[in-house]
Amino acid sequence: MIWLGIVCISFISSCFQKLEKSAGLISFLGLGYLAGTPNMLYDPDAFVYLQNYNSGTDYFETGYNWVTKLFEPSVDYQTFRLYSSLFIFFLMFLAVLLMTKHVSSIALVYAIAMFPVDKAQTRNVMAAVFVLFGAVVLLKLGKRGILPSLLVIFIGSFFHSLALYFLLLPLLWLFKGFIEKHFSAITTCLIVVAFIFEILGSTSIAPLLVQLLGKFANRANVAENVSTLYAGGQPFSQWFVSFAVTMMIILTVQFLRRQYPNNMRSYYQMILCSSILWSAALILMTLSIDYIRILRIVTYFYFIYIVNVTSNQKSTDRLIGVTISIGSAVVLMFVGLWVYGFSGDQIRAIFGFI
Repeated sequence: MIWLGIVCISFISSCFQKLEKSAGLISFLGLGYLAGTPNMLYDPDAFVYLQNYNSGTDYFETGYNWVTKLFEPSVDYQTFRLYSSLFIFFLMFLAVLLMTKHVSSIALVYAIAMFPVDKAQTRNVMAAVFVLFGAVVLLKLGKRGILPSLLVIFIGSFFHSLALYFLLLPLLWLFKGFIEKHFSAITTCLIVVAFIFEILGSTSIAPLLVQLLGKFANRANVAENVSTLYAGGQPFSQWFVSFAVTMMIILTVQFLRRQYPNNMRSYYQMILCSSILWSAALILMTLSIDYIRILRIVTYFYFIYIVNVTSNQKSTDRLIGVTISIGSAVVLMFVGLWVYGFSGDQIRAIFGFI
């Protein structure tokens, strides 16, 4: 019921553009509460976190391990999970607020599109927050923010190694003008390469990825996970759905750019750079569907661009923006639930119904 309440509050606020910051804060904190109070019977990831928290192992990235060991002597895992989730989602609220005043709109689409999977993958949320703040630095400071952005995102890799991939975002920002001019050609080449790897096999990628992660990752067993768990390939149907989502994002962004050509250019360049990252990640998707985590971070910029471009237009255009945002969010939600194969009970637990 809490999840439904969050969706309703943020939807009403988005439609009437009233109390958008307050409603956004309430919504993000509500999502933080849901993420911080998982149902252990239907959330195997939460049980793994519980076991490692109580045993004090170094199973995860060094930053996360350090934080847990700081709290473990005096705080039980349930309390740590709740307060750490509330804190992370408050930081997410701040990062979103720095990129758009329409916070409730982002809370709405996040609750639908990304939260159902993020609720279990808490470290992924932590990494996403650092990536968002890294993007804020780029948007506010331009090319002067590249080094600070690299530092912020690198700190995120101490909580999830996925953040290492997004170190490419500030580097792409150096060439944002070139990317804006040649975006179609770049993404087409990357998608074609990914398709070839998916058809012919991607066994040559895994050894290279293992070497890179072995040198730079902040989790001792991350390279082993890639070599043993992520090298088995995946059904073509899953890769194709990921490709279809890519096309949905690209075509939607290009449609909005044609409709509003002189609006929010920096945010347009940000979604282009992040879309390049996701298009390249389709190559990694030939190894494992789990790299769809990258998409969940990229879609922050997708939704922020849609909201920023359409929310200040006339009522018809705002309705188009809301429709596109919610429609995209529903598609991404079903893709996420399908990819991870959640059972009916797990889905009900995600939304807090059991």
